[in-house]
Amino acid sequence: MGSENNISNADESNRMWASASFVGVLIIIGMPLWWKTTEVYRVSLPYEKISSFKPLSHFVTTELKVLANDDATASKIVSEIQKAFAESDIIKIKIEKTVMSERQQHILRSVVDMEKAVEELASTLDLDQENIFHVVQKKSLSHNIWVGNERIMFFDDEKASETIVKALDGWIYQTSVLRGSRSDTPDQARSTRFPPESAYHITLSIVHPRPDTMKVVWNAAEAVEDYIGSFVDELSSLHNFTLKSQWLHLLDFDFQAREVKEVSEWGRHFAVRQDRLSLLLTRLEERAATHVSELSTINLALYIVPCDKAPIIIYDNEGRKNPLSIQAFMSPKWGGVVIASPPAEQCSQQVREFEPSVGQIMGAFVSHLRELLGITKKDAIEGAHLEPSRSVSPRRWEVDALLRIRTLEQVTSAERTLQSLAQLLEEISNIVINDEVGASIAAAVSELEAGAGEGAGADAARAGRAHAHAQRAFTHPGLLALLYFPDDQKYAIYIPLFLPIMFPVVLSLRILLLWFMGKPVHKEKTD
Repeated sequence: MGSENNISNADESNRMWASASFVGVLIIIGMPLWWKTTEVYRVSLPYEKISSFKPLSHFVTTELKVLANDDATASKIVSEIQKAFAESDIIKIKIEKTVMSERQQHILRSVVDMEKAVEELASTLDLDQENIFHVVQKKSLSHNIWVGNERIMFFDDEKASETIVKALDGWIYQTSVLRGSRSDTPDQARSTRFPPESAYHITLSIVHPRPDTMKVVWNAAEAVEDYIGSFVDELSSLHNFTLKSQWLHLLDFDFQAREVKEVSEWGRHFAVRQDRLSLLLTRLEERAATHVSELSTINLALYIVPCDKAPIIIYDNEGRKNPLSIQAFMSPKWGGVVIASPPAEQCSQQVREFEPSVGQIMGAFVSHLRELLGITKKDAIEGAHLEPSRSVSPRRWEVDALLRIRTLEQVTSAERTLQSLAQLLEEISNIVINDEVGASIAAAVSELEAGAGEGAGADAARAGRAHAHAQRAFTHPGLLALLYFPDDQKYAIYIPLFLPIMFPVVLSLRILLLWFMGKPVHKEKTD
């Protein structure tokens, strides 16, 4: 009887130790291992630094040099400019005044032609420095001020101070556009221009619906290189551009034009409503194949009108006829379209051959590009003369203005992107933050902190890098790894696996505790 009890106690002890081993392995090793292997990997991020960013507080800095014949005039002009921009929260101007030398005054007195005067004066001034503008006195002007293509403005005398301030504010520095570039709600200029990118594709498409009825003579590659290439070369410090051209045949479009009789060589024209033209962009998108690249594409399209539908005239939504000889329209953040109708003389011949005007058409495309890339139109200012540009290249001070706009836009965009991403990552705990995302965010924060005390316009390259890092982090595909696998789904999958195992484990815990405490595990049976 005693030996049977010893054997029973030994068996019970073995069972208890086996259960205890199973529970120990499950709780001490299994549960931590499961917890570690199912946790979301998240790199530590500088949340406090990101939350401290204030996009609406950014401004740009620039330099201005005032040169006059005497110190009194220079002081008067400087005083008026300082007074006008003293309360500005968007631009800080460092002004330097100088009395011109005898040689400089002699040049300005002896040279009548304004462009020639700029050329002669350039030998005594450094007009090649970016972000530095010159206001120079030149007597006997036909207007209060004169502005050309270089970084220089001529004024007549101190009475022109008011006009100088208006020109600086509206033309040279474009403070309203600058303010819109950092605002939460975009203004008209920001709604029109493309978002800031390091590179763009520019694609010129020649759309020829009826190649069997008319031959079109047009060297697309040469036109792109001569006009578009010359224009974007001046913006190489801001963006990289890839230029392309292509022909799209048999892409006809029903403009639903209304025939209007008139006294002309044709005897009529076809009126097209402006709101109808947006449908043409959809047809172009289907065939142009410009969406295959991750880079933004600026589309330029030349639509050749067949003879039986020519000439096409665009009417606005109020029924007013387009007064210009070139029929063109622009779509914000998409591109521009020129509608070219062949002359009646060519359409009346048996062998039809149409050679569109390269100068007119490419001039329209360059005008579209200016607005799409951020060079705004200049409103007229009383007493101010803006010299018409004699080339397709933008004015040098326009490039400086665009540089300031893009820099401020990139800095504010980078900060808003980081703040939005940080808020998203804090709210959704199961988003993976891998090392690559963490490195991009850290690099963006570092670039933004490096230029925090210098104004947004201090370093355009730094702003571009910060914007690129922020965008790379925000659009990284690794953020989506577990986005559609929330915690409730994780537990729904693992609970059916662990619950059948955990029931006997939990129930055996009480018996194990009683056994270790030396208390009887089972009640003895009584008769």
